[in-house]
Amino acid sequence: MSQPNFLFLMTDHQQAATVSSDLCHTPNFDRICADGVRFNRNYTVNAICSPTRASMFTGLHVHSHGMYDCTHTVDDSRAKYRADLPTWSGALADAGYHCAYFGKWHVERSEDLSQYGWRHQMLHMDDRQWRQDHGFGPQRELAMSRSLGGNGYRDTTIYGVTDDPGDATRPAQIYGHALEYFEQSMQGDEPWCLFISLPEPHDPYICPREYYEMYDPADIPCPDSFYDDLAGKPNILKRMQRVFDELSWPEFAQATACYLGINTLIDAQVGKALDALEASGQMDDTVICCLTDHADMMGAHRLLTKGITPYEEVYNVPLIIRDPTGTVRGADCDHIVSIGDVCPTVLDIAGLDQFDECHFNSLAPLLEDPATEDWVDEAYAEFHGQRFFFTQRIFWQDHMKYVLNAFDFDEMYDLDRDPHEMVNVVEDAGYTDAKEQMLKGIWRKIHETGDDTLANSHYWSLRIFDLGPDCVDHSTAAGKQHDK
Repeated sequence: MSQPNFLFLMTDHQQAATVSSDLCHTPNFDRICADGVRFNRNYTVNAICSPTRASMFTGLHVHSHGMYDCTHTVDDSRAKYRADLPTWSGALADAGYHCAYFGKWHVERSEDLSQYGWRHQMLHMDDRQWRQDHGFGPQRELAMSRSLGGNGYRDTTIYGVTDDPGDATRPAQIYGHALEYFEQSMQGDEPWCLFISLPEPHDPYICPREYYEMYDPADIPCPDSFYDDLAGKPNILKRMQRVFDELSWPEFAQATACYLGINTLIDAQVGKALDALEASGQMDDTVICCLTDHADMMGAHRLLTKGITPYEEVYNVPLIIRDPTGTVRGADCDHIVSIGDVCPTVLDIAGLDQFDECHFNSLAPLLEDPATEDWVDEAYAEFHGQRFFFTQRIFWQDHMKYVLNAFDFDEMYDLDRDPHEMVNVVEDAGYTDAKEQMLKGIWRKIHETGDDTLANSHYWSLRIFDLGPDCVDHSTAAGKQHDK
């Protein structure tokens, strides 16, 4: 098979735990895992949508592609995507692929996907028309919900339950349109790439009753970090935690039941896609990639959603790849990888040239041998603070994790001893050597990826870190392609 097809199934806010534990019922994700490789330590490059998605398509870290924030929230200076950058979708189209995109885009503002190789796109769909065409009637009210507001903030729904059937929901609508197009337009000899992107399970966590009732809130385990008082952590997190002071654990548990139910609803749509692919006779010719942009705190450290929250619940996200050309089936890979690695991996599998500039690495060696020792266990993420302009960098190396916080003191966690990130060991004398190594690792990444804003932070008022930009030799690092 010289040109495999590609099927991408993307979500938004999905925790890795939903596909790597017994927490969530996902039989169709399990089907893909049983025939591919699940990357248990896959990390996102950013805690919000647009920056991550742009990195996934370009193979570049956030500061290089210009999408520092989400497309709809800031002025042009913070969301100026470099449209001249190559994307793997454009490379596939240039190689003769029929590329079609359905659902949430959120990469850049033009929403003209043809310039990135997509022959067909359907981003915004008429919910009322869908419901009418499928006999679901008018939109139903929430049968149960919880909201928060006050002190000048809008009353906003956090979670809720609807009596709508699963087939009346947005995930069913997006998959319905995508699979209709697939069955009508992607059955010939032309290689194809179909990308189905859901906004779910993003908050507010609105779940159909039939899926909500699969999870009893009374049976949902309280996160080990739920009662964390955030001692030793940046003060901004304590202010964020106060947002949810009104919520009791039973209410967090209800939110979690909604969240898990939505993930099971998504899984049902994934099953429809797999069935359609099998029915078309193209399963053995198709690479399947399941991924998400970032995840959700979902009660960890008594927080919900995401943001300036560098914790595993947000950054450790699903990545499952089924490569029909490979020999590995049903494997778990515990090496550290990144969502940015998707870009060079697609190019590799398709037999296309790699881009001249890329900050990530092809996962092809791990698809051949998930346990290979010829892999450096590192990942790196940038966060630029959303509308409040915080600056944060995160670095993973083996079992250690360092969070460089320009707005407060830093954090460092030993994930082997402290997987729930309860104890910040950044000032622990027993970790002095590890701290130096991790800080040097961050500065190495900053120089290698050309993050000049931080690399040039020698001015007096910017000398706030324990080690500065010149703690590593970077004479040849600027603009260098990272090579694990």
